[in-house]
Amino acid sequence: MKLKTLITFLLIANVVFAKDFFVSPEGNDKNPGSKELPFLSFERALTETARHAGKEAVTFWFTEGSYYLNETLLFDNKYSGTLEKPVVFSAMAGTKVTVKGSKVLDELKWEKYKNGIYVTDVPAGLSFDQLYVNGQKQIRARFPNYDYNNPLRGGDGYQQVTDGTNHRYDEWFSFDPEQFTKKEWENPETGIVHAFQSHNWGNMQYRIKGIDRKENKVLLDEGGWQLQRIHGIGGKGEKSSWFFIDNIFEELDVAEEWFLDTETNQLYYYPNADVAINDLIIEVPVVKDLIQLKGTKENPVSNIHFRGFTFTHSRFTFMEEYEPVARGDWAIHRGGAVFMEGAENCSVEDCSFNELGGNGVFMSAYNRNNQVKNCAFVSLGESGVCFVGSPKAVRFYQTWDDKEIDGKDWNEMRKNMDLEPGPKTPDYPKNCEVENCVMHDFGNVGKQVAGVYISMSHKIRVSHNTIYNCPRAGICINDGTWGGHIIENCDIWETVRETGEHGPFNSWGRERQWLSGSGSNKDFKKELTLLDAIDKVIIRNNRIANYRKSISAGNWTIDLDDGSSNFEIYNNLNLGSTIKLRDGVLRKVYNNITVSAVPLGWHVWPENSEDDVYQNVFVISGAVPGKGEPTKQFARPIRLPSTAKWSSNYDYNLYWNVNFPETPEIIKDKSLKQWQVEGYDLNAIIADPLFVDPQNGDYSLSKNSPALQLGFKNFPMDEFGHEMTRILPFGGDFAEELRLTLRADSRMKPNGTIRYTTDGSEPDNQSPIYNKEIVLNASALVKAQSFDIRGNAIGFVNEAQFNKVDVLTYPSWLKTLLAGKYDDEIIEKTEEALQETIMGALFVNIGDDPDLIDASGGYNSGCFIRSIDAENGQMWLKAGLAETWIIQQLNGNKVTNIQELKQQLKKYRGQTVKVIAVRNYGSKEFKIKL
Repeated sequence: MKLKTLITFLLIANVVFAKDFFVSPEGNDKNPGSKELPFLSFERALTETARHAGKEAVTFWFTEGSYYLNETLLFDNKYSGTLEKPVVFSAMAGTKVTVKGSKVLDELKWEKYKNGIYVTDVPAGLSFDQLYVNGQKQIRARFPNYDYNNPLRGGDGYQQVTDGTNHRYDEWFSFDPEQFTKKEWENPETGIVHAFQSHNWGNMQYRIKGIDRKENKVLLDEGGWQLQRIHGIGGKGEKSSWFFIDNIFEELDVAEEWFLDTETNQLYYYPNADVAINDLIIEVPVVKDLIQLKGTKENPVSNIHFRGFTFTHSRFTFMEEYEPVARGDWAIHRGGAVFMEGAENCSVEDCSFNELGGNGVFMSAYNRNNQVKNCAFVSLGESGVCFVGSPKAVRFYQTWDDKEIDGKDWNEMRKNMDLEPGPKTPDYPKNCEVENCVMHDFGNVGKQVAGVYISMSHKIRVSHNTIYNCPRAGICINDGTWGGHIIENCDIWETVRETGEHGPFNSWGRERQWLSGSGSNKDFKKELTLLDAIDKVIIRNNRIANYRKSISAGNWTIDLDDGSSNFEIYNNLNLGSTIKLRDGVLRKVYNNITVSAVPLGWHVWPENSEDDVYQNVFVISGAVPGKGEPTKQFARPIRLPSTAKWSSNYDYNLYWNVNFPETPEIIKDKSLKQWQVEGYDLNAIIADPLFVDPQNGDYSLSKNSPALQLGFKNFPMDEFGHEMTRILPFGGDFAEELRLTLRADSRMKPNGTIRYTTDGSEPDNQSPIYNKEIVLNASALVKAQSFDIRGNAIGFVNEAQFNKVDVLTYPSWLKTLLAGKYDDEIIEKTEEALQETIMGALFVNIGDDPDLIDASGGYNSGCFIRSIDAENGQMWLKAGLAETWIIQQLNGNKVTNIQELKQQLKKYRGQTVKVIAVRNYGSKEFKIKL
């Protein structure tokens, strides 16, 4: 019997015999905790827990209402239950029980200040970073003002820097004085800068040291630790960092903004004009982690379960301590609304996490057999669920900060490196699960975030989750320690909305086998791979969609970045983009469907990688957004081995190019026949795969599909994502009549009902019962909820927005697929030549080539050397330059493109110059005689 089944069985079996206590907002902590005389607070329930834990099964039933916490609820080992005698905290059936880390500010004495602003005294010493009015979050005074129509990067709520240090930790950035605020800030040091990294891999926060109006600079104080990598705030033109600044009193200038003066203990608030300010309910978060389960591996917290709560109102964490996490790009704060460390057999079920300043659930260091199940994560400052082990469990641990910030030599650190396999200690999450959850609209503050984040963990299962509307990854595996994860039946879309060079699923694997990013035998030690990636990671039966133009570089549906190894990828439906494999080994890619205008990304594979690509359906359709030119190739290899075959098992794939059905190319300038001459795809064919009904999301292959003869096997198209109440299709535009179907929560038993509304109101027991298709002829916000036979809600309300439009438009790949041909206008290229030969060397403007940026380690400016002619390129060769170096400086002058390189070469003609070039995450100085 599986462990989770055993836990569920024992919980159900023991509920009958459990000792029950009751908690109510109308209760009293001096009461005995009976149903008639309940306790008042969660704190009182915690005190009572210690008397019964481990001795008998005990359940605390919470009645409807809000429970405010003054401080974190800390559960240590003395509160533990057992498998037979668990400790359960549960909301009563059919009630909404909210646990808030906030304080109500009552008895405030508001006075008019000026210009529609009011002011009141608050208790001395009270500090808070968020304000809620009648349950709605307000905006801390900021510049530019918050853009409600488009709050994302690039909206009117951001501006771009004109220059900057562009090196963590940043000291300053400059601004455009014509666009920057004209208000004089009396105390700029209260301000917080929120700025994207110049490479758009995430964002950072800094305190302000001062403003230099003469130099048009913002001077920065502490901060910048919220992510790794050396790149900071900077850049110029369209590629420069976006930023806003908040917590500035003088910027309190529009309704629903506020400012707390901690020197005078006064709160300033600008209400809407029609608001009676003395009638407002003001709540301010004062607690960071609402609940902590903290034990040790020797004395773990165990068998504690939370069911049916809404967790909300936690403080921001971005100015708290963050730590760099291995050699992924992340830094992270170990904290969450529910934080577990040293926990076993604990669970969080049917809980809602919303309006939180940081992460939802965080499992740190030693954790075993914990579950997060049937939960919703919405409107979070950071990530949904995080599994992060301790560095002391890793036999050889390095970070980017070691090299780029602290100046350590990675190679020197490798001396006497531990060569034993697997973890060194048990201080990491193992056999934990996140299942049947919905996660969306998170990453409201931090942008290097994920719905599910996994680092230094083993055998984590991520199953049947729906993840969308986030700034970066849906799911991220930060490192290769120690694999064994299963990512299955997830539905992921609308991710990587504010960042770039990433995928809805993203992974890194820069462990002991990975020295640098060239993929060469020198930089990739294949024989060391399984020391850390000890078990295979399985990615299966997921639908991952990418409908949008990338921000700074290619977005791949499944992005196996630097070092990612020992993966098995099958039965995945990839829409709008496709799969990328960078330098790694032991990857099996089979029985997947990809439909997009983006070619497969095969980048920097080591020799003899043992990567297998077989029995897939690869469809090219339409144009990559922004290019206006139909894609012709199925794959774009970059820096792959030239002296040996890439793979010994690359075969039985079906290819179909809707754009060029008669003359497709597998890779540039190679037809299938030419490709087969090189030893690949000897049994592959080019043919229409015959999808059943792509317009309605069914990409199953018809019975007579030629792909089935190649060994491809159909996989279910209706098992992606969460299994709670579903609306199908899930939102979007429509032009004609639209018919909706509703799917009940999988836990709904016979005689249960699905109820729905089409006016945006919450479904209840009086709402219409769903018993046939819902027909829409106008725009509507549809909400649906499953109910049991007693009328109690099951799971969460599912909602979807449908917009009636005059003309329905599809993304290029889908429009072309449905039409069966590419019929959009082909836009001729007008930009300058992408590449040019200079003195025998062929250069490429790397900033104009997203795939090349990705394959070269994220360098997004400079001149990439594609090749050097042995006879005419002696100037470059004598200096020691070679293919794949990227020139970024000449005599101290920045070189961002070919035009600038030519200007500098002309300026210093006849002289010996110093050239700085970068490659594989390192830089080097070269001397060149011009």
